[in-house]
Amino acid sequence: MRKFLLLSAVTATALMAADADIEQLKKEVEQLRNQLIQVRVATAQDNLKFGVDLRSAVDSISYKMADGSKAENSDLMTNRLWLNMKYQPKSNLAFFGQLSHYKAYGDSINHSQTNTQPGFGDFDWVVNENPGDTSLNVRQAYFLYNGDLGDVTYTASFGRRPSTTGGPTHYREDDSAQSPLSHMVNVEFDGASFQFNLNKVTDVPGMYVKLCLGRGLSNARQRFYMDQNDPSALGTDYSKDDTNTHTGNIDMAGFIFQPYYNGQYRVVTQFIRGMNLIGFKQTDIQTYLGGGAQPAFYDFGAVNGATITYQQEGVGEFINDFLDNTKLFASFSMSQTDPDSGMAMLGSNDQKTGTSWYVGAQIPAMFTQKGKLGFEYNQGSKYWRSFTYGEDTMIGSKLAARGSAYEIYYTQPLVDDILSFQLRYTAIEYDYTGSNTFFGEDGTPMKPSDALAAGMNTVESSSDIRAYIRYRY
Repeated sequence: MRKFLLLSAVTATALMAADADIEQLKKEVEQLRNQLIQVRVATAQDNLKFGVDLRSAVDSISYKMADGSKAENSDLMTNRLWLNMKYQPKSNLAFFGQLSHYKAYGDSINHSQTNTQPGFGDFDWVVNENPGDTSLNVRQAYFLYNGDLGDVTYTASFGRRPSTTGGPTHYREDDSAQSPLSHMVNVEFDGASFQFNLNKVTDVPGMYVKLCLGRGLSNARQRFYMDQNDPSALGTDYSKDDTNTHTGNIDMAGFIFQPYYNGQYRVVTQFIRGMNLIGFKQTDIQTYLGGGAQPAFYDFGAVNGATITYQQEGVGEFINDFLDNTKLFASFSMSQTDPDSGMAMLGSNDQKTGTSWYVGAQIPAMFTQKGKLGFEYNQGSKYWRSFTYGEDTMIGSKLAARGSAYEIYYTQPLVDDILSFQLRYTAIEYDYTGSNTFFGEDGTPMKPSDALAAGMNTVESSSDIRAYIRYRY
């Protein structure tokens, strides 16, 4: 009995010691777990991540002029590099950035290969070995904050916002859709956006409203301001220049309303107003073409725009792979000029309304695996005016065309989603002139034949064949 009690005491002591060891191990495991969480946070969120998007392309472009002559470049080669950045230390707060380098092979921005006379300081053979200007541009730099007002979740964003390659042009660009709708607006802007998601309040899938504010140009004197024509303003750095022919800031306000999006069917509307828009006077243009001084910009007024776009990703539900991966869209947009008193926009002192239709389809290329074949068409009227100067088409924005534009493209992944190839053909036929100009009198729309009769040999039609290979990771 005594031996049994002694053995029981020893066993109990051993079990207590084992329990203590287990508790110590639990503490150590918990400490290691906390340390691992900190490491994960440091590596997963608490640093700036980079991504690479490199595209090498060759374009064969051609312009047919009103007099029958042509201007061509059969092998325009370009390199475009995007360095994508993201930093997200909090789940509801993130920074996004994108640095851009885009140039033609062996070329400089003004095609003169020199920024000094008679030297060749920016000759492309040595531009990266010689000290020079800043050739890496900031395409995007903004922060995004997520919050909620009860059942209404919202986002707020400030900075150089992603305002190019919006839907539905993102299909042919093989990119995710940005904001706003690219049928009317496809141009870089600095500004802010505020989006309020209403789907929980209304029980309508995808419903939201969004306010976008942007500034395209600031009226401000330069640093260390000196001007012999304006001596009283000496030293007034960054103040507004009321003596300038451009007397206001170019601002844009946009309102986006998406009434429905369930992941397959989407309807989205957009309303914009661009203010203090610049252009040239017709007499200044004629003086310049005759060998006179370079024309100056003037404020001409505002432009209003409205767009409604329908997108459909998949035809029916689970009928077959071909229909499931077919994408369709149709978009209608309207613009209206609002000239300032005494100014003429697009050649008229009155408000002028223009319209544009834009339709397209993207289908699986059945002869290859994961290939995509796309078809697009758009038609613009005489007074159609868009803000699509940033559209990535070498012959100018096809969506700005006062006439017809046709496009067919084929995109093929080569290595997963990392390496891809695209072949694209774009053709534009202009019914009226001025599709890619500004907002002044010089943009008076006329038929190319009438412009030729008036002494101006304008572009009648153009085409662009592009082939690229693209690396993204």
